[in-house]
Amino acid sequence: MGPLQGLRVLELSSFLNGPYTGRILGELGADVIKVEPPWGDPMRHVPPYVGKDSLHFIFYNANKKFVTLNIKEPRGKHILFELLKKVDVLVENFKPGTLDDAGLGYEEQKRVNPKIISVSATGYGYEGPYRDYPGFDPTVQAVSGLMDTNGFPDMPTRVGMGVLDLATPAFTVIAILAALRYRDLTGEGQRIDMSMFDVAVILSQQSMVYYLGGLPVRIGPSSHIFAPESLFKTKDGFAYAIIHTQEAFQNLAEYFGESQVAEDPRFRTNDDRLRNREELLQIASGWFARLSTKEAVELVMSVGGVAGELRDLKEQLHDPHVEARHLYLDFTMPNNEKVRIPGSAFKMEKTPGVVSHPGLPVGYHNEEIYSGLLMISKNELAQLRTEGVV
Repeated sequence: MGPLQGLRVLELSSFLNGPYTGRILGELGADVIKVEPPWGDPMRHVPPYVGKDSLHFIFYNANKKFVTLNIKEPRGKHILFELLKKVDVLVENFKPGTLDDAGLGYEEQKRVNPKIISVSATGYGYEGPYRDYPGFDPTVQAVSGLMDTNGFPDMPTRVGMGVLDLATPAFTVIAILAALRYRDLTGEGQRIDMSMFDVAVILSQQSMVYYLGGLPVRIGPSSHIFAPESLFKTKDGFAYAIIHTQEAFQNLAEYFGESQVAEDPRFRTNDDRLRNREELLQIASGWFARLSTKEAVELVMSVGGVAGELRDLKEQLHDPHVEARHLYLDFTMPNNEKVRIPGSAFKMEKTPGVVSHPGLPVGYHNEEIYSGLLMISKNELAQLRTEGVV
């Protein structure tokens, strides 16, 4: 049994941020019902594909039940309210005001289910001058200033792999769990307003330096905190090394027979080394260029630092540690296509996260949910399908 067993979630969201929130709740045992329009979540049509199914959709929407519903139709709106009576949490990522304009906003939700926890997970939130901006991960990175913390002095770059589309759902799930606890104590539901922008500002915490009289400069694969720290070229690749203590720096210099570097007034303390980082990086780069990547990593850890080999992303797929942690799972889709998607990061002794199935075809659970949960007859369901309601 998952720790959220018995919790029922209704998800009205598309693309990435909202759907991944639903996936996490599903990993923890919640019964997540994803509501899509009859033509499906637009994310279903984003490459690459496994057969005719979007790989992104399959991953972000694992562990859910899939129903179709046209909430713009009066009958569809009625059915949505009937579903709301049966759930604990609603997750949506529509542009702020969209559900209110459709007569489906939080006030209407509370009328049919006073204990509902209604979650809005948008780009910029319900309050503030940017609330009406459409929000995708890279644009929020840009507007928030997060992108300004990455890259080189002459060129910022986005954080890869949709960091806000993954981090914001984690914050959102924490908020949902807190709201559930509050409901346990008081019997009251509440509205939750989450935004990728807020999370981006928190992640770009380097902006705090501004209040000390300046802002850090982008320095590529290096650091404003420790020196030497960087991605160093080796004889056969790259290694990221962090020399974060005085002892580790002295040991490193001694290993290369250059103890005088550690005694140089420019490099005696970490503050000194940071002030003279460029000169020190030139020296350290010469050291690491003499070693293989494996030798560099082993050396840094032996002297008391921290290091890791830079690997191609494709190496991750067959990494023994990835396999030991069960971080990829294999599934067979209903059309017999094989798919491999990331598993769960929740490694709990008694209630580990579980990925039971990937994202499934549009409307896959219509009969189960509408007939089993709402007691809609098969004939009526067929009529609703003909009328374009489901």
